[in-house]
Amino acid sequence: MKERVLSLALCGLLLLTGCQNETVQEEIWELEAEDAAVFADGEAVDRWRGYQNGLREPWVLYELSDGTVLLQENDTGGPEGSAAYAALSEDVQAAVSAWYQGEGARYDLTALLQACYDRYQAVGSEAFEPGLVAQTAAATAASEKAVYLVTTVEQAVDPAAGEMLRYGTAFDRATGQRLEVWSLFTKPEAEARLALAAAAGDDPDIQARLAEAIDPQHILFYEDHLEIDFPAGAFEGLDTGYILSVDYARLDGVLDPSALPGAGGAGQDG
Repeated sequence: MKERVLSLALCGLLLLTGCQNETVQEEIWELEAEDAAVFADGEAVDRWRGYQNGLREPWVLYELSDGTVLLQENDTGGPEGSAAYAALSEDVQAAVSAWYQGEGARYDLTALLQACYDRYQAVGSEAFEPGLVAQTAAATAASEKAVYLVTTVEQAVDPAAGEMLRYGTAFDRATGQRLEVWSLFTKPEAEARLALAAAAGDDPDIQARLAEAIDPQHILFYEDHLEIDFPAGAFEGLDTGYILSVDYARLDGVLDPSALPGAGGAGQDG
């Protein structure tokens, strides 16, 4: 595997007295993929992984032939470690983790690289700053019936104008099977949508527009409320993202009591 080695001389605490103590750290970059993406003009990016003092860095860099880094992609973070996840049985944890591994990235890496390359060509190498993309998942709540997880994707083609997208997923606490969101409600989907949208106010036109625009993958369950993300463009006239917060009290008789976070407790799994 292709490698390149950089030695970094780092001054210690005696910087102001002439760097009498000096620590040398070796950083090794390994080429994970040559021509990881090829653009229409024939230019390509390679994917590099760094190792600091033998430890694998949790990100990769996509670099042009002139040495310009187009994009940093952080390793995907799974739900392991969050409290509600840790309370699940080992079998359910394994099922949830397997689902996330199968789901993979919720962003389009090829499109991000192309957008970064377009910006690089537009602003030039001196003004260009690398883009960034990161995806993490965490369990955010649990009920008698379900455990709820939220996947957060942070992406920035331009570091000065990033965006965050969130995706909610529910799993059966007994089996680890993924649950359809609308199955958590006691009312038909159309009525559940209207009940959720009612949190936006009393204007029936606004309620109807929001109810229709709800994307179930953007319904996010937390311990004391749920949130619905409406990304920019979710409906006509929405130029920036909008978050609708809904108290569970509003969903009395609409949300299945066994799906209400806190019902049954998050820590009762053996």
